[in-house]
Amino acid sequence: MMKKVWVYALFWAAMALCQMPLASGDTIRLVADPWCPYNCEPGTERVGFMVEIARRVFQAAGHQVEYHQRPWVRALQETRDGEFHGVIGATRLEAPDFIFPDLAQGQMANAFWTLAESPWQYHEASSLEGQHLAVIAGYSYGDTIENMLQDEQHRSYITELHGVSPLRNGLMMLERGRIQVLLEDEHVMRYQLRRSGQSDKFKRAGYVPAEANAARVYIAFSPAFAASPGYARLLTDGIARLRASGELAQILADYGVSDWR
Repeated sequence: MMKKVWVYALFWAAMALCQMPLASGDTIRLVADPWCPYNCEPGTERVGFMVEIARRVFQAAGHQVEYHQRPWVRALQETRDGEFHGVIGATRLEAPDFIFPDLAQGQMANAFWTLAESPWQYHEASSLEGQHLAVIAGYSYGDTIENMLQDEQHRSYITELHGVSPLRNGLMMLERGRIQVLLEDEHVMRYQLRRSGQSDKFKRAGYVPAEANAARVYIAFSPAFAASPGYARLLTDGIARLRASGELAQILADYGVSDWR
């Protein structure tokens, strides 16, 4: 019986520590999968504009920021469990239980990509009939794609890409004819194609139908920490200041991105 009491005591102590607000000067641990230019390789000069936004805002408030990479599904789960304080590049659909700032830190434009010589173009959902499509596991693409993922009739034509380099793997599959269409954000794809010298091999073949709540992306904070609402408020106020001062435009320009406001 005494052993059980100690087990319960340790459990609730651990939960209490998890819920404690973090003091100024502590380190905020952020995580995401590679999604350049939103978030790029940790430890490099260009770590991604959302990482730079986070660092400027939180360092001004006395915090340090650590940035890590994980596969997206794992990043969401480990943040939900309290191993990280926030994820970079989340939509409200992907993480409805997380704490979000009022202002977004980016805006995505998901598009369909094919080989340059392909005649296929997206016009409506029926355009995807018979097309082998690849999507990244755990990403939210809006109702049209989500409905297809849930439909057994279409499920056999959809490949979900996992791991820490899903875009690179998807481009290889597209080039080798294992898929016909790849879904990816336009900023991310164009950045990748420029860096790899492959801009002439692939083309955009239409945009995913836009749902307003899926277009904005955020640094979203774990529900496991009592400090998360405070971090969200800091980020809301901080990005407003960066926008007003012109610093946000300078950060975005380094990555070839314009303000989404």
